[in-house]
Formats: sequence, C-alpha cells, structure tokens
Amino acid sequence: MSYLMSIGIMDLIRNCDPRRVAFAVGTLLSAAVVLPQSALAADEADIQRLIETRECQGCDLHEADFRRMDLADVKLQGADLEGANFYYANLDGAELQGANLIDVNFTYASVRNAYLDGADLRYAIFDWTDLSGTSITGADLRDSYFDHTDLTQTILDDSDLTDTLVFDVDFSQASLCGVIDWTGLEYRRGCTVAVPDEIDDTLDY
Repeated sequence: MSYLMSIGIMDLIRNCDPRRVAFAVGTLLSAAVVLPQSALAADEADIQRLIETRECQGCDLHEADFRRMDLADVKLQGADLEGANFYYANLDGAELQGANLIDVNFTYASVRNAYLDGADLRYAIFDWTDLSGTSITGADLRDSYFDHTDLTQTILDDSDLTDTLVFDVDFSQASLCGVIDWTGLEYRRGCTVAVPDEIDDTLDY
C-alpha cells in the first residue's frame, strides 16, 4: 500500500468512523490491485520533496493532485506535470519555466506573477484562472482552453495559441507581441521595434 493511501486511511481511523474506514480501505485496495504499474501517477518521493523544500526542478509529478494546495513561490522548472490538477491551488510567484504542463487543470487557480516561459501548455484548462502579471513567453498553448481568465498585465509574447478555445476573456491588457493567435495569424500590434543606435542618434526629438 502506498504512503499516501496509508495517510488517508489513518486520518479516517482517527475520526473513529468504522463505516467510512471500511469503505475507504476497500476502495483504495481495489484501486491498487486493478491499476497497472504504467497507470501510476507522480513519484511520491518527488511530491514529498516538493512539500518539504518548495522546489523540485525536473521532477516527475505527472497527474499529481494539487487541489487547493498552497504552492506559492515553488520552483518547478522543467518538471513533468502532465495531467496534474491545480484546481483552486495557489501558484502565485511559482517558477514553471520549461515545464511539461500538457492537459493541466488550472481551474480557479491563482497563478499571479508566476513564470511559465517556454512551458508546454497544450490542452491546458484556464477556467476562471488568475494569470495577472504572469510571464508566459514562448509557450506552447495550442488547443488550450480559456474562459473568464484574468490576463491583466500577462505577458504572452511569442506564444502559440493556435486552435485555442477562448470564451469571455479580455486580452486588451495583455502583452501579445509575436503571438500566433487562435486563427493561426501572428499578432504584431503593439510590438516595440528596436531602433539601431546609429539611426537613433540622427532622430530629432
């Protein structure tokens, strides 16, 4: 039996509810027997490391359940978080550069002032997600889902949003220079063009 299963059962035992304990033991043991090794999710040692140290760069955390957890300022650069669940989680200030975030659920999550640059966010769900002030430059957001997402001062420069589903989202306060939008076109409005020094010196202001 896994460490996390044991914790769940012990919590029920402490609450002295024998019917719930019997149901939980039966359910958890059945799941442990039925599920093949390939279906097991995140490495439990990596989860424990993240909880204890607030960092786990390059760790295997795929399909991990982080619902309602406080993960503010965690360092997860390059981590494998494919299929992870961050429902209602706090990821403010988190560093997720280059992470595998395919099919991740960010519903109702707070991801303010975080760093997701270069992350793979294909099929990710941003439903009522707060991404204000977050940097998501050069990210792969193809086929992701945005609904009532807060993009105030969010930096999406050079990201790919091809075939992204967007509902009730205001992009007017986000930086979109070089973005490939949901129609497949490159967005250039508002981009700042650098002026070479030799030309800049000749301009009359």
